[in-house]
Amino acid sequence: MNLPFFNKQAKAGKTFFGLFLKEQVGIGLVLKLEKNNVILLDQEKFSYLNGWEHLTEAVDEVILKLEQRTKVRLHETIFFVYSHFIDEKTKEIKKAYLDKIKELVKNLKLKALGYIESYEAVINYLEKKEEQPLTAVLIELDHSNLSVFIYKRGELTYQKVLAHTDSLIDDLLMCFMEIKGKFMLPSRIILYNSKDLDNESTEIVTYRWSEALFVQLPRVEIVKEFEVIQGMLGVFAAQYGQKITETVFTEHQPREEVLGFVIGGDVAEGKVAQVEKEKAPISQAIPKSPFSYMPIMLDKFSNYLRTFSKVLTKKWTAIIGVVLILIGLFLNEYFLHKASLTLFLPSKTVKKDIELSSDNLTFETIAKTIDLKDSKATTGTKEVGEKARGSVTVHNFDDVEKTLAKGTVMETGGLKFSLDQEVKVASASVVTINGGIVKQPGKAKLTATADQIGPQSNVANGKQFKIADFSNTLFFGVNESAFTGGTKKEVKTTAKKDLDDLRKNIQNLAKKQKLDFPQRKNSDDKILNQLTEIEITDENFDKEVGEEADKLNLEAKVKITVSLYKDNEIKDKVLKILAGESDKGFGLKKDKLSYTIIKAEKKSNKIFLTVGANGKVIKEISTQAVLKEVKVKNRDKIETLLKDKFKVQGFKLDIEPKLPLMQNLMPFFEKNITIKISSL
Repeated sequence: MNLPFFNKQAKAGKTFFGLFLKEQVGIGLVLKLEKNNVILLDQEKFSYLNGWEHLTEAVDEVILKLEQRTKVRLHETIFFVYSHFIDEKTKEIKKAYLDKIKELVKNLKLKALGYIESYEAVINYLEKKEEQPLTAVLIELDHSNLSVFIYKRGELTYQKVLAHTDSLIDDLLMCFMEIKGKFMLPSRIILYNSKDLDNESTEIVTYRWSEALFVQLPRVEIVKEFEVIQGMLGVFAAQYGQKITETVFTEHQPREEVLGFVIGGDVAEGKVAQVEKEKAPISQAIPKSPFSYMPIMLDKFSNYLRTFSKVLTKKWTAIIGVVLILIGLFLNEYFLHKASLTLFLPSKTVKKDIELSSDNLTFETIAKTIDLKDSKATTGTKEVGEKARGSVTVHNFDDVEKTLAKGTVMETGGLKFSLDQEVKVASASVVTINGGIVKQPGKAKLTATADQIGPQSNVANGKQFKIADFSNTLFFGVNESAFTGGTKKEVKTTAKKDLDDLRKNIQNLAKKQKLDFPQRKNSDDKILNQLTEIEITDENFDKEVGEEADKLNLEAKVKITVSLYKDNEIKDKVLKILAGESDKGFGLKKDKLSYTIIKAEKKSNKIFLTVGANGKVIKEISTQAVLKEVKVKNRDKIETLLKDKFKVQGFKLDIEPKLPLMQNLMPFFEKNITIKISSL
């Protein structure tokens, strides 16, 4: 869907719906044309809680709220978008966003008039406000995208859209390096988005930019969201050939009923008026300071005077008006006009290794006993099982009776077996069989058990056994049945190494403990980790060495002895040493100092430290002298003054309230000026 902006005149009193879309948030606007006036009747900010997939539902809810509050029907719609929504080649809205806009327009029965890029609105606002062509680097920030525009005397010389990373400086350098050597960048950078950009502003100001990019340190400004919306109304009015002028309040349209703000002043005059209405509960609208009531009291006082002035002459009315204006200016200057000036001064880094000892530092030793427990898998192994058992018939061919003691060893096939009980075996005898003489052995049946566990001793029947040292020809055994019951398996057991490992684990756990010393919660004591001592005073293992187990547990009482030192005491010592070695005219403050303890050791009941100190010394300057010089001066004069007289490398200036005649002028009263010192 192509969204060209129709350049035509609209009827007075006609109402439009403006939809300002970003990546994660949007703003619904109700715009009304009153004669030659473009008025913002109301606005509603909303987040895409479910992302762009449910954009239609979110916008539908916003339209419902706006229609209920303004009592108007919203139909004709103009879209305001960031530049990363636009395809650089076709200059049309990218398809991914365009499809959602088509769906939105169709489902909500809206009439799409076209789209305006936000940067055009910002250019419109700035050029009308300053009454001259823009020369600046314009940075448009969204959640995950940013766009960079470089303007010189009102002409766009460079434009780029890229992904927004965690480092804004890296993002900008990616753009700036493309044009390095082609032309110098303007020394004015302008940021805009709907959120607070103070951190981004500080990041840009404090970065050391290459002289090949900027002639001088760039000045950073932030365009607020309401100023971007003013610019949008300006572009919208220009497309329709309307003027943006101050709202005229009639008897039928009291001031209190106008929501949002009204763009004021003719285009040629460049005047702006703004009316705001709080939507918070009454309890939240109560001013926090007594001085906040002054504008309200002045307004009421003015109403009384206007009634009284009807009986006065025009001359006295004018005089009273002038007096009221002067009183208002004084009160604003005394109570409301404030400035915060941050000076970025030259600095140097100093580093030094410093030796300290308990002779000039305070140390304290504290011991505490805690209960700890840990466990680990066992690493030892052993074989367990059953021994094979069976019976053997012993044959004795000797003429002498044999007695076999319990435990007598028999062997077959390299396997050894022991008799279970003592046995006597009769001697051999001679008998006549079939007329012949035959020698028959004495026999005895006995039981035996294998010497080793395992199934290898389960020997089959019919095996001949050698018995002790007897000759196999006269004395041997034969098993008539197989030996059975031999088994073997490997199991995990507790090893001595497991006990030692658990002791080490407990000691490591103790070193990581954050010890609580209630009596020192508000002190600056710190633990000297290098000298922490760990001692196990009592230990209880749930398994013995060699005992079958898959896991070993240890419960122990551990005595932890720590040495405490005072952080501020070391900082004071280090500060004194480094300050004495700093260049003339440079000073070192404690908040710009850091240190690390490189080495700590105890000798002869004394503690010796090697401290690595790192500090940033900053050029010393009299803030009172700066205060006297900068009051009642404008921003441009301050920049020259600080650079030439005080050798300041850069500065950041915030002035409140941001009124057209005061936003670049320093307060008259010194009490309203705050000066901070920092470094690049």
